[in-house]
Amino acid sequence: MASKTATKKRLAADAYTVGIIYAKPLEYNAIMVMMDESHECIPLPLGDNNEYTLGRIGDHNVIVAGPAKGMQGKASISSVVARIPFTFRNVKFGLLVGIGGGVPRPEEEDVRLGDVVVGAPEYGPAVIQYDLGKKYTNETEVSRTLNKPPDLLLGVVNKVDTECKLLEEGQEDFFSTNLQRFQKYPHIRNFYRRPKTLDRLFHSAEEPDLSRAQTWPEQSGSRNLCTSNHKCQEIEREQRDPGADIRIHHSTILSGDMVIKSAKYRDTLSAKHNNALCFEMEAAGVMDVFPCLVVRGISDYCDSHKNKVWQGYAAATAASYARKVLLTMAKREGNDSASHVKATEAMPAAPAKVSSPDPYPPIVQFKGGRNSGMQFSHNTGNIMFGSALPRHFQAPSPIFALK
Repeated sequence: MASKTATKKRLAADAYTVGIIYAKPLEYNAIMVMMDESHECIPLPLGDNNEYTLGRIGDHNVIVAGPAKGMQGKASISSVVARIPFTFRNVKFGLLVGIGGGVPRPEEEDVRLGDVVVGAPEYGPAVIQYDLGKKYTNETEVSRTLNKPPDLLLGVVNKVDTECKLLEEGQEDFFSTNLQRFQKYPHIRNFYRRPKTLDRLFHSAEEPDLSRAQTWPEQSGSRNLCTSNHKCQEIEREQRDPGADIRIHHSTILSGDMVIKSAKYRDTLSAKHNNALCFEMEAAGVMDVFPCLVVRGISDYCDSHKNKVWQGYAAATAASYARKVLLTMAKREGNDSASHVKATEAMPAAPAKVSSPDPYPPIVQFKGGRNSGMQFSHNTGNIMFGSALPRHFQAPSPIFALK
């Protein structure tokens, strides 16, 4: 996030090549902290009702866009990305960055709060809209597949994954480096800091059926006591190494308009759809309109203990990963954006109109009934060259006469 006292650059719309999409203000703030440079706004055409934040991350000029405050779900986000080409014709792909609910599998994929799930599985679709299809008595059959992320971004995902696995002993990972950027902003740094509240996971089989009017108390209470009427057995998990407390998972992501607050329903849907590790609400409205990579920080477990305590930290880890992707992705030289901008900057002024020394330039007159233009291999009709002087100034005979 650039200093407000610094003079901002103003670039042409075609200089921007990557879009970062968010759904909630807390996600937008986290993304802005990851910017290396903030740019001045540019005029927008009447058909584009979005509000953009412009800037740079690494070698890439990026736009940041999202729905109006209070809007959520795939419909609102779809209208946002559909308007991007009105202004930014070279922004052809990007990243959808924010928070989501995790599907924990302690014995297989140990997803925990603050981890990052990327929509880039080894097998199967990247995003599934689980609430679209045919509804039967006991299940919903999904009948449509969404587009996959761009190959360019999937290649960068592989590079980031390899770099994380080959991290040397004592070497600081990119999460630690990027999360330190929040320390410069006293008004938000506590919100995006890792919470002191324990990361607790409970058995889904013992989950009570709560009405929407009932809420869980803070998780910092007794380890097994949920309320005075319900007891939930906590799942014991090994403590992670201090240097690897944030993990990256590559998995299918489930997208729909419902907020999931049932561990049983969560596990059933996940098992049915490629063992997906994340639920969210916007990706289904983006994938077919704006090719992108979905990046989600895990803020809850989609169960009855769902709360907002970890949302800030989850948004921060997702934004940190997005920054790493853009720092890793090579800049493309000689593309349409670069050539167009250079051509615009180097375009010379229109040449001045040269006035004729003769205020009455020559004219060509075609005479003859069958002559409607210059004719070759015909000798019928006359072509007469004469001055464009008004008739009362013309000489009694033409200057040239060809028969």
